[in-house]
Amino acid sequence: MKKMLFFGLVVLMLLAACQSKFVENDITGQVVGVIEYGNVKEERVGTEFITVKEFTMTISKEGYSPHLLQVNKGDTVRIIAYAKDTNFGFVLPAYGINEYLEENNYKTIEFVADQDGTFAFFSNVYSGPNTKNMNGKLIVSE
Repeated sequence: MKKMLFFGLVVLMLLAACQSKFVENDITGQVVGVIEYGNVKEERVGTEFITVKEFTMTISKEGYSPHLLQVNKGDTVRIIAYAKDTNFGFVLPAYGINEYLEENNYKTIEFVADQDGTFAFFSNVYSGPNTKNMNGKLIVSE
């Protein structure tokens, strides 16, 4: 029984490691964040299947978690955002997204990642002194 539990734990850790990677500062070598790749889903739209990268994001006064998202160009991106301790904004100018998130509520934000590059997202709703530091990045790979 202990061997099965140990094997299951090892498999779980390997799967978790496949979902994210550490990003280091090129100069200092310090970890600056973890890139999240989201849960990949195939969903039927009419007679076709599309790839959806789904992220569950918690937004609090400390910031966005996760704050680094990576997808492939052409993916449908779904962010299920939860505003934890006050009202927040989610603005992703490159994709024309400007959403208002009410405290203790979820909001689903969905779009197609049709531009490659690195794009900033941020809050435009004042939630305290840390609001100016509330930001993240969407990385869209070719």
